[in-house]
Amino acid sequence: MNHLPVSIGYEIKRLRKEKKITQAELCEGICSQAEISKVENGKNSPTIDLLQQVAKRLKVPLSMLFQDHLRSDVFQSYDEQLADLLRTNQYVDALKLSEHVLSTTEYEQVRNLARYYQVIVQERSGQIHYLKAVQSLERLLNKEQLWFESATLYLRIQMGMANLYVEHGDFELADDLFQNLIQAKYETIELKKVRIKILYNYGQQLSLQKKYLAGLKITEQGIQESLQLEDGHFLGHFYFQRGYFKQQLNGDLSDIQRDFTMAYSLFCAFDMPIHEKRLLEEYAEYVLFPI
Repeated sequence: MNHLPVSIGYEIKRLRKEKKITQAELCEGICSQAEISKVENGKNSPTIDLLQQVAKRLKVPLSMLFQDHLRSDVFQSYDEQLADLLRTNQYVDALKLSEHVLSTTEYEQVRNLARYYQVIVQERSGQIHYLKAVQSLERLLNKEQLWFESATLYLRIQMGMANLYVEHGDFELADDLFQNLIQAKYETIELKKVRIKILYNYGQQLSLQKKYLAGLKITEQGIQESLQLEDGHFLGHFYFQRGYFKQQLNGDLSDIQRDFTMAYSLFCAFDMPIHEKRLLEEYAEYVLFPI
């Protein structure tokens, strides 16, 4: 999905609400309200002529409608850098980068991302208790406009809270959060991809609780939705999970072999050597065609 129409739509909606203009007022004499609604939701790519008229109605330069695209690029860049530092346990560097973002960037969406990572890193490195980390994330969730500015980050913060509960054995609280997340509506492809990660993490929790049948159902859902979106990021993990759950439930041997073999093939295809190695170390007997 092209991100540009989504980012332009976001900026039009943001400016319209900032100026207290309704959709009907914005589109009067320009286009139908249905069309402007689709543009704001990223479902239609607006023409330059339409953008010029909208910018004029909003009394802003045309270039301002493209600001969110730049903001999103900055967000993605820092997100990738901070995620890499967190994944490799480089906590000092992660905190330094978070502080740098907070002191230099003007984009509140990116600053909130840095605050999120800052809390997670502080908890992981033992600087704060996990309950204090949860409280900090709750305060971040309660910030005005967070959902509107970045629904993806809003969901990730909730998932981060659930994961903290799981890591510290508070499964009941984690389950409540995961259930709320799963029952929420996900209307864009970007949000549906976040939902896939939520399903995977919930499956991990159910595995720790030895709730194998419930975990199997969640994993089946994750596989189905990944295939529907043609998103392979978690597909190997889901097949691994399904193989594990079926094994624990004494399922059909050929089904278990098929799942672990599929997981192994996907780990190889997506260049995930750590997961590939772990699978072979623990479940090589179920892999039909190891390389």
